[in-house]
Amino acid sequence: MRPKRHLEHYARLYSDAWKDVDSMRADRGKDLPWWPEWCFLPLAGSYSIVSAEAERQGVISTRTLTAGPLVNDVGILGALVAWRVTQGVYRFDPDVFRSVVDTPVTGDIPHEVFFNLPEWCVYIETPGLPHLGEPMHGFFAHLEYDVNDNRKELRLVLDVDVNGAPFLVPRPLHLGSWTLRESIDRMIKESQRQAGGDILEPVASELAKEMTSQLEVIVSLLLYLCSVNGEIGNDEKRPEKPQSVKTKKGPRLFPPDKPRTWDVGVRMGAAIRHYYNQTIVNNEQEFTRHHTSPRTHIRRAHWHGFWTGSRNLPEERQYILKWISPIIVNPSENKELLPVTIRLVKKE
Repeated sequence: MRPKRHLEHYARLYSDAWKDVDSMRADRGKDLPWWPEWCFLPLAGSYSIVSAEAERQGVISTRTLTAGPLVNDVGILGALVAWRVTQGVYRFDPDVFRSVVDTPVTGDIPHEVFFNLPEWCVYIETPGLPHLGEPMHGFFAHLEYDVNDNRKELRLVLDVDVNGAPFLVPRPLHLGSWTLRESIDRMIKESQRQAGGDILEPVASELAKEMTSQLEVIVSLLLYLCSVNGEIGNDEKRPEKPQSVKTKKGPRLFPPDKPRTWDVGVRMGAAIRHYYNQTIVNNEQEFTRHHTSPRTHIRRAHWHGFWTGSRNLPEERQYILKWISPIIVNPSENKELLPVTIRLVKKE
């Protein structure tokens, strides 16, 4: 699998990375600053690994990264160290994939939802999706916590081909109560600040517009994984974050031998195909009968979110997001064509 090959490649570039990560996680809240559990390791950790290796090889003489490829390595390694401990590869049902990709992300990003990622870092396959005209095979996604200013970020690493060669492209999204476009504007401004340069406003605006269009489909796929009705795996096995194991050298996480593929939206995909097949049959019947009532059709999928919990207890309030699948309108009288609704009931 491509993500596994990326992992092996960077393990060769940074041979001490996994050992250093175990050490840094063991020192969380002790010799190192504390960070939330939803963040596997702040990017300050991968910055330390990349800069130390660059110094060792004589690429730089200080701990300040200035070269573009090294800066990219910080973002890439940050995703890979988090993905390594679970190695989850998420493969959408084709019809669910198309429906989710076509679901627009409007208004403010419900950023609280991203804290429901099933693993510290996920890899989602994206068959047929391009990025800036190049094939995109998938992307990594994980959460970042800046220990200096407490900023929360959704970190993406896009897995693309450039001139036929594999290439990883980091993309950070600042999380907050604002739109996807504003999140991208903030990312561009932060990049300008760190690079010490400036981009002309028309150029920055056009860049933000293009990136918003590219990243909206990625955000939709992630929102599905984080939604309360997102269908991942089966009733018997679902992805989860592993527990550390105590060793003589401190707590450690032991990664699996190979990636684990998780099927996403299998039952929902079957239901969508039922809906579309019924639409075709009904429309053909209505055409031959010269029926004047509205034809059976599919209403577009959309997101539905709401807050739960008492307003007087902000720490207990939670944002719930649901993906409302394509809905059949004016269904046939032949009710057996409709799919069976399956509801899961927790056992006490």
